[in-house]
Amino acid sequence: MGCLGTAQCTCGCCAGIAQETPGPVVNRAGLSEIGYRVGDYGRFLASMQARLSSSDYPALARLSSRQRDDFSMALLDSAAVMFDVLTFYQERLANESYLRTAQQRRSMLELGALVGYRLKPGVAAQARLAFSLKPQAAAIVIPSGTQVQSVPGPGQKAQTFETIADLAARPEWSALAAQTSRSWQPARGDTSLYLAGTSTQVNPGDVILIVGAERIGNPNNENWDARVVTTVVADPANARTFIAWNEGLGAPSGSVGPAQRDPRCFVFRQRAALFGYNAVDPNLLATTDASGNATPITHQLVSDGSTPPVWTWAGFGLGSTIDLDSAYPKVTQGSWVLLDNADTFSASRSLQGRVMLYFAQAVAAIARSNFGLSAKITSIAPDTTAFFSSFGLRSTLVLAQSESLALAPQPLIYPLYGASLVFQARVDGLAPGQALAIQGQRQKIRIRAGVTGVQLVTDTGAVRTLAPYDVLTLAAPVDYLDAGAPAALDPASFGAALAPGAASLALIVEAEDRDGTQGVLTDGGTSMPSVASGALELVAADKKDPVVQEIALIAAGAAAVATDRDRTTVALAAKLDYCYDRATVTVNANVAMATQGASTTAILGSGSAATPNQRFTLASSPLTCVSANTPSGAVSTLQVRVDDLLWTPVASLYGAAPTDRAYSAPVNDDGSTTVVFGDGVEGARLPSGQNNVRASFRVGLGVAGNVAAGAITNLIDRPLGVTGVTNPEAASGGQDPQSIGDARQNVPLTALTLDRAVSLLDYQNYAASFAGVAKALASWTPNGPGKGIAITIAGVDGATVAPDSDTYIHLLQSLRTYGDPFVPITLSSYTPATFTLRIALKMAADADPAAVQAAVQAALRSRYSFANRSFGQPVSIDEIDALVQPVPGVVALEVRQLRRIGAAIGWLPLLQFGRPFQITADTDEILTLDPAPLSFGALP
Repeated sequence: MGCLGTAQCTCGCCAGIAQETPGPVVNRAGLSEIGYRVGDYGRFLASMQARLSSSDYPALARLSSRQRDDFSMALLDSAAVMFDVLTFYQERLANESYLRTAQQRRSMLELGALVGYRLKPGVAAQARLAFSLKPQAAAIVIPSGTQVQSVPGPGQKAQTFETIADLAARPEWSALAAQTSRSWQPARGDTSLYLAGTSTQVNPGDVILIVGAERIGNPNNENWDARVVTTVVADPANARTFIAWNEGLGAPSGSVGPAQRDPRCFVFRQRAALFGYNAVDPNLLATTDASGNATPITHQLVSDGSTPPVWTWAGFGLGSTIDLDSAYPKVTQGSWVLLDNADTFSASRSLQGRVMLYFAQAVAAIARSNFGLSAKITSIAPDTTAFFSSFGLRSTLVLAQSESLALAPQPLIYPLYGASLVFQARVDGLAPGQALAIQGQRQKIRIRAGVTGVQLVTDTGAVRTLAPYDVLTLAAPVDYLDAGAPAALDPASFGAALAPGAASLALIVEAEDRDGTQGVLTDGGTSMPSVASGALELVAADKKDPVVQEIALIAAGAAAVATDRDRTTVALAAKLDYCYDRATVTVNANVAMATQGASTTAILGSGSAATPNQRFTLASSPLTCVSANTPSGAVSTLQVRVDDLLWTPVASLYGAAPTDRAYSAPVNDDGSTTVVFGDGVEGARLPSGQNNVRASFRVGLGVAGNVAAGAITNLIDRPLGVTGVTNPEAASGGQDPQSIGDARQNVPLTALTLDRAVSLLDYQNYAASFAGVAKALASWTPNGPGKGIAITIAGVDGATVAPDSDTYIHLLQSLRTYGDPFVPITLSSYTPATFTLRIALKMAADADPAAVQAAVQAALRSRYSFANRSFGQPVSIDEIDALVQPVPGVVALEVRQLRRIGAAIGWLPLLQFGRPFQITADTDEILTLDPAPLSFGALP
């Protein structure tokens, strides 16, 4: 019996001609792409050809030709092509119907709409702008909406920003100087001061007097000092003169300090002797004197064998006045007189013996005859005669003709850092919370002459030995070791510690060398890296050094701004980012917040009451959305007016009343925005009119607005008196319209939270789906008797989120609005952490080493990028082995070093997310691969 050619045939002669379609569709769970085709061109064609020979279809038995040019074969071929196309799109449609497998933005948009989720349109970047005004200009108001523009770099486009609030600007606020000097107040141990002017006529060897108001009228007061000048240096650039002396002010015993009230400085222009200093020795005269002017003295025993005098002049000492040896017309009433009973005097040494200060209450020119002398002299009536007996007529030096020297402000010889800012002059009008733009050059330090053994230990563990006179830049505020533990050191104390002769401190100094390598200084003196204060000295910044900028906020509270007669002091909300050379610092208080996007207006069209759901598409895109306290984290800048009446935007017209003047503005797949009005059932129809539908909105948003610091310098609008603008810090917060991958993660979150935060996971999901936030982590924290929630957030592309940014402020407000109002919330930005590694590779003999290394590096950077990492995720050698081994061309590998940046060098099989030796309780980390080039070795 012959074969029937049916499906029930068991003889095997029909093998290969059975139908192959429709094929089975089987997919396991969790696939990123599903197969949904029941056949393709080849299988469809083969199946149809098989059916031509099947006895199940006897009517087709006569179509026996299988030649491709046969009409029946051509028809089957066309059908196979059609079925292939249909199943291809059927498979694509099936993939686009699931959140995990969808690849088109429109699919994500429609899938999200099923659960009430709208793809994020993106959000505009924000930046604080510092405006400069003409010095002669009056106070002005820079209006809200003032437009500025960035200067684009290669491959970039200029970005427009607009201020979001009026700014009351003052010309004197454009360049406020930080305090660089202060009125001199003598302190114990001082050995120098500055005098006003450069024509002081003070020379080394001159004697100066430093005395205060407490000495006048109180002869017993000892708060004064007389010193011999050793150094005089004129400073014409600053119109001042530097003078110095050897011994510090104040009594060596510490019992008496220098002048306190209204200190003044005098120089003694005249040196004189007392009347009688050159009288003839009476022992050279006759032993009898009928006049009685000579007085005999009794004999006395002496220990050195010398012969004591026998005769001396009667009254040979100071009486009630100080009589000088000659007439000195420039010695006047109200001046100071200094008596020194030293037998010798050297200009290079301090005054010797007892020194006493007297105030000339009266001065007279008299003629005096005594001790065999006769002369016209100057007689001074002092305010006291105390200790006159200590000053012999022959051995006493008189310093008179005191001339007042104007004191110059004393420069502050220490850097500016920390959370306090003092202005050089009084600044009126500053308020708590106000933003200040600070710019200047960073403070430099230098290794002192003769100092050796100081090293710079870098984050990578490399050690650089420094030589005397090597100059470095301070990279962070300086600490010191207090009983072996780090403690903060304020700038003034740091400057004092570096002064010659100061007590040595073990300083913890983070510095940067001229090559930009940063590390910690150490001299090996302690177990913790530190350097002795005597090894360093401050040096002024060079004019060629780069200028750094930042924004600082004045702290909240009325006490944050303190103003006295001479200057203003402000407390800052956070410590400054840099350590500044204070002489280079300027502060601009004319700072305004601006957001990305340019304002525009447009006539959308004419309303027609007869047309339901009228639609108008905005001619410009993308429509600017700015950060806001909403569940989505952003709000549109679109405003629509119909017949000059403002209509209300809604997410959907569903549920709107027939009379509600509302509209929706969905963002289309191409980024354009369509304005949709009601149909009279859900939302009001547009009233009829000619060009009566108008819109005002802004255009521009996204990461392109996150421009670098100093990039915004073009004034599109130039208010009267404004001369310039800049952004001291990089713009931040800009986010592109939501990507497919991001939407795939966030669409389910909305269904889980329903725009509310109740559970701990709700708070995490709510924060993660907020505009401007890329990742979030929530955890419970102790809060008194109860619990609080700590939320750590990371910005777009791994950016940190500053506490003063709109994203931070609005997210915190939104969490408190849409979460539990009784749960304390702590919001913080994540801490970026990086690691590095060194790999040895054995490559295939025919492999291109450069290509293999590039492929390995690409695989590592993809796996350990910010987008593919999560909070607290560790890195292990096993994971790296499994990642690198499959790379084409790699035969074997060995991870020779795996180290966290900032940790000590060593073998570390598992990098955890916590910082060694410095784990913070309020911030979590995301560990990513360091951007520096990787180091590769070779295996034999």
